[in-house]
Amino acid sequence: MPSTSEAQVQIRLVAKQPKYAVPDAPIVVPQQLQRYGLSEIVNHLLGAETPVPFDFLVDGQFLRESLDSYLKTKNLSAENILTLEYVESMLPPTEIASYSHDDWISSVAASSASRFVVGSYDSVVRVWNAQGECENELRAHQAAVKSLAATRDAGRKGRIEFISGSQDQTAIAWGLKEKELRPLYIARGHTGSVDAVAINPTKTHFVTASADATIRFWSLAAPKQSEADQIGAGETEPTSKKQKTANVNIKTKVAIGTLSGHAGPVTSVCFNGDQESQIFSGGWDHSMRTWDVASGVNVTTSLCDKVVLDVAYSTQSRLVATGHADRAVRLWDPRSQDSTVVKLRLSSHKGFVASVAWAPSSAYMLASASHDSTVKVWDIRSRTPLYTVHATSDEDKGKKLLALDWHKSRLLAGGEGKSLRIHAFGDRSESAPGSYESGADR
Repeated sequence: MPSTSEAQVQIRLVAKQPKYAVPDAPIVVPQQLQRYGLSEIVNHLLGAETPVPFDFLVDGQFLRESLDSYLKTKNLSAENILTLEYVESMLPPTEIASYSHDDWISSVAASSASRFVVGSYDSVVRVWNAQGECENELRAHQAAVKSLAATRDAGRKGRIEFISGSQDQTAIAWGLKEKELRPLYIARGHTGSVDAVAINPTKTHFVTASADATIRFWSLAAPKQSEADQIGAGETEPTSKKQKTANVNIKTKVAIGTLSGHAGPVTSVCFNGDQESQIFSGGWDHSMRTWDVASGVNVTTSLCDKVVLDVAYSTQSRLVATGHADRAVRLWDPRSQDSTVVKLRLSSHKGFVASVAWAPSSAYMLASASHDSTVKVWDIRSRTPLYTVHATSDEDKGKKLLALDWHKSRLLAGGEGKSLRIHAFGDRSESAPGSYESGADR
């Protein structure tokens, strides 16, 4: 009887990318092979002059062990023919820039591939370009800026470029006015910190989530005149003299509607990019909720083990990702008949998962930022992260990350370390150094 190292198994190699296709006839390989050995076989069959690293999937899940271990885990016989789909391995993200701030960073958003907006606890919104120059320091909020959302309409006169939410209980819409980036209006009505803001894909409306346990629904268009006289009972005008005088020339906007149901602060909100009348929210009450904003109805409520700190929807996978205080990332399928049940739980972080962001052009790629100071990049076909990205500067090491955004090939992160960390995903011709761990290193 052969030893484990001599044991063999038949595999069939398949690829969805035509340039990497090889004959799909079964071949016999040693059971001890892992992805590196399998990559060598594929490259040999391709006759590749420069080896290309590949990842391998079995039944839709990444192979993260030897073929022998997989067969034993699944209780399969070596007489089975294993079909392995192989895909080109993604390069690790590399840190290409770090921009220092005066205080903690609470929120980040890319308004374009070369323009980055940062909200900070010093109440200032800063706009950076790709050359590392701070183009604007925007001062209109009277307390810490807690949230940001960008329309990605940068540079268009009269258009809203982004919205900032603050502990001063307001949200401010920013855009070009007289060739300068200025507040176009201030949204009032919340009685608690505005901790999350989201803009719908068609850029006609936005929503805000607040520590006052409500979500408010707003028109994105700038009002022709102040709507301050429409603020009703239970809603608030500026409470301090400082607030009243600071924003006296900014038009006021009031909400179209208010969504109530959370039993405590609402930490996060996002739109369903495939169904704009639907939003998702998370809060301190350990729930992730689905809402119909047109009717104001709480459609479903999914209960979690811990506080929900962030929520993000992917138009590619049509899944919702949530970050939690129990250090986990959870995935939900809002299309499922049992949409209140967790589809997948991803665990690797050693601190609260403060922010999550889907890759814009992939149904599988997801990033998470944590109080453990790391960003993890996931392919949801595997339960372990592809890469763990560590801070490179001493000032950022060990400091909590609070914010994350993924735009095209750029991944932005910031937090307690007071630095905007910009990471890039590139092709294989790029070789910039970075501080990261691959799947095998974790």
